[in-house]
Amino acid sequence: MISLAKKLSLNESLIHKLNSLSEKQLKRITLYAAKCSEGDFSCLKKENDLIRLAVILHCAGSVKEKYISAGISEEVYFDTMSDIKIWYESNHNEGLRNYGWLKNHVSFELFRLGRLQFQIYPCNNKTLLYNKLPFSFGEKLIFVHIPEGEKLKKEDCIESLRKANSFFKEYFPDYEYRYYFCESWLLFEGNGEFMKKDSNILAFASLFSHCYSLQIPGQAIERIFGKRRLIKKSYPEKTTLQKSAKAYMLGGNRLGVGIGYIDKHNLDYLF
Repeated sequence: MISLAKKLSLNESLIHKLNSLSEKQLKRITLYAAKCSEGDFSCLKKENDLIRLAVILHCAGSVKEKYISAGISEEVYFDTMSDIKIWYESNHNEGLRNYGWLKNHVSFELFRLGRLQFQIYPCNNKTLLYNKLPFSFGEKLIFVHIPEGEKLKKEDCIESLRKANSFFKEYFPDYEYRYYFCESWLLFEGNGEFMKKDSNILAFASLFSHCYSLQIPGQAIERIFGKRRLIKKSYPEKTTLQKSAKAYMLGGNRLGVGIGYIDKHNLDYLF
């Protein structure tokens, strides 16, 4: 647990706190990790953020055996687990709050391949409008996620998709899927009304066939501004994106999310 924390360059004070956990706490962490490895993460619901971090690190250490057994490189393993650092930093270096997201990483279901993350995803989302999608409820997909921390360059995303095609063919040959699926504020159809035409976000969105958008602003507001505010005029304007998004909202518009897909059989046009 501690060695992995150091390799992921976790905050020194946080590593010290992990090192200072009592024997009783460590036993509880081991017990929780065993439950999580069976898919039951409910045991973390009432725990504090430090214990949650310790359990996720424990699980991350254990899942490495699956990487080794499958022949997946250490580079992919550490790139994937680097999300732990992103999420504990967003929680003010206090540990993990969003363990529900990181369970995908330690369950051998999500992998970072270059700029993007790819999740094995038998689609069980009952809220999707399937009459507007090329796939059905329950169909096997690869869910595309966009981790924070780096510029979203189109060429890097294309390279990630290329890697994903090869990765799943080699390491998960029995997982038969046709579509890469993405549900994100980055794909929102209204973004083109306030973003620069040469923006990386619009270039990324252009990789997908757009199905539909929903004016649900929460995710976009969190990603652009950090948190929601009751008064629209109080949103910060430190970046060009913040300025344009704020002006868009003050003009009576709502941000939202978009849903799109890429047919893996048509990826050649990207490469």
